[in-house]
Amino acid sequence: MICKCNKQIVGILIGLVVPVVFSILLFQGRYSGDLGFWDFVKTMFRLQSLGKLVSVSVLPNLLIFFLAIWTERLLAARGIVLATLIYALATVLLYFLR
Repeated sequence: MICKCNKQIVGILIGLVVPVVFSILLFQGRYSGDLGFWDFVKTMFRLQSLGKLVSVSVLPNLLIFFLAIWTERLLAARGIVLATLIYALATVLLYFLR
């Protein structure tokens, strides 16, 4: 099945955007303070907890990856894996920046 969305760049973009959207949703659903999202991210970085937020935010990529596999969009799935690896590298760097 050929689809215009079956491109690696589409998978990379989806894989990079979904964790950011999910972390914003987590922030709005769980945080009731008066800080904005970017101030919250700066505070998480200062408290050395930003790596944990990034790790949790990447979980929806797993669902999107399986949806891409099941619908035979293999190039998009490859892009999602690549984006997830970029987030994994960022998480490892955040853990070692202490």
